[in-house]
Amino acid sequence: MRRQAVEILGKVDDGAHADNLLGSSPELSSADARLLREIVLGTLTWRARLDHHLNAYLKQPITRLKKPVRNILRSGAYQILFLDRVPGYAVVSECVDLARRYGKGVSGLTNAVLRGLAENRVTVDLPEPEDHPVDRLAVEYSHPGWLVDRWLKRFGYDRTRLLCEAGNVRPPITIRVNPTRATLDDLVLALDENGIQTSRVADLLGFLTVSAPSGLFETAAYENGWFSVQGPGAGRVSRLLSTKPGDRILDVCAAPGGKAMSAAEQGNVHVYASDANGSRLTTLSENRDRLGLNIRILASDARSLPYATPFDHVLVDAPCTGLGTLSRHPEIRWHRQPDDIVRMARLQAEILAGVARYVADRGTLIYTTCTTEPEENEQVVENFLDKHSEFRLDETTEAEPIVSVLPDLDGSDGAFGARLRKMS
Repeated sequence: MRRQAVEILGKVDDGAHADNLLGSSPELSSADARLLREIVLGTLTWRARLDHHLNAYLKQPITRLKKPVRNILRSGAYQILFLDRVPGYAVVSECVDLARRYGKGVSGLTNAVLRGLAENRVTVDLPEPEDHPVDRLAVEYSHPGWLVDRWLKRFGYDRTRLLCEAGNVRPPITIRVNPTRATLDDLVLALDENGIQTSRVADLLGFLTVSAPSGLFETAAYENGWFSVQGPGAGRVSRLLSTKPGDRILDVCAAPGGKAMSAAEQGNVHVYASDANGSRLTTLSENRDRLGLNIRILASDARSLPYATPFDHVLVDAPCTGLGTLSRHPEIRWHRQPDDIVRMARLQAEILAGVARYVADRGTLIYTTCTTEPEENEQVVENFLDKHSEFRLDETTEAEPIVSVLPDLDGSDGAFGARLRKMS
C-alpha cells in the first residue's frame, strides 16, 4: 500500500489529479483502500506542514530530494503526525523497506528522519504570526504562500485563517434528488433502507448531505437515477437559472454535467450541452443516461459553436483555477500559480464574448466558476459588461443576480455565479 501511495503522489507531482488515480488498486482490501485514500489526500493537504517538520531533521530542504524519497518521507510523516491507526515504529519500518529501492543510503536517511519525527526528538516551532503572517498561515494550514498573501490583503488575518481551515476539512458528499424520477422523501427512505443516513441541506431544496457514503453508488437509487452528486456551492449558483416551459438552454464547458442535469430536471425544457473534452463528455453522457434526462450533447469549443438559432438561456460553467475546491482536490493548491489566474481570466473573457451571440433578446447569460478569486469572477463579469452594452445584470426577479459562496461560509466548495440579461 505504501508503494501505491508513493506512486500516486509522484504522478500528482507531475500534474495528475488524485481522484483519477485512487481506486485503481483492486488488489487492496476495502480497509487498505480507504487508508490509501486517506494517506494520499492527507499528504497532499498537509504537504507544507509536513515539509516544515521534515526539514528540521534534514541537512537539505526536502524539495531537493528525489521525488520518490520526498513522498516516502511525506506519506510517513502524515501517518505519524495526523493518524493513529498504525504505530509510529510500524510506519517507519514500512517506509524504510520501500526506501531500499531507491539507492544506497536512502533507507538510512528515511529511518533517521522518520524515527526522529516519531520520537519527537526536535522541537519544531511555527513562524510567529505577528512578524511573518504569510509564513505562519502557509505552514500551519499548508497553503501556498502566494495564495495566503492574496487572501490576507483581501480579507485580513482572521478571515484568511478561516478560509485556510476550510480548505483542509474534507466536506461530506452532497447529492441532489432527480425530481423526474423520485421525491426527496422517497430518496431519503430508500437510502435509509440501505443503511445510508442523510440530512437535508439548509436553504437548498432537494439536496441531502450523506454522512457515511459507503455503498452509496451501489444502491438501486443510484442505478435508477434518483440522484446525482453536486456540492452546495454549485447548487446555489445553479439556482440563478430560472426557466419556463419550452425554453432552450445551452450549457457550454458543461462536462461532467451537473448544471446541465439540474436544468434538464426542471422539465419541459430543451437542454443542449457542449464541451471540448471528449472523455469528460463521456461522463456527461453516462450521467444523462442514468438520470433519464433529455440533453443533446455536442463536442465543441465554446468559442466556436455551430448553432444558428439563439437560446433563451446560455450557461457558461467556465474553466477556472478551481481554488474554491481545495478541500475536495487538495493538489490544486500545489498545481496552481499566480499566472494561472491571469491565464484563466483571459480564457473566460474569450468564452463569454464567444457565446454572447447565442443569447436571444431578453434571454439570460449565466456565468459560473468554482474559484475564490475576483479576477476570475466579478472582474470578468465587469469587463464583459463594459464591452457588451446590450447586457445588464439581471435584476428583473427577486433573486439576487450575483451569488458568491466562499468555503468558510458554506462548509463546502467556493462558487461564483452572475446572471446577465440581454436587453436587445
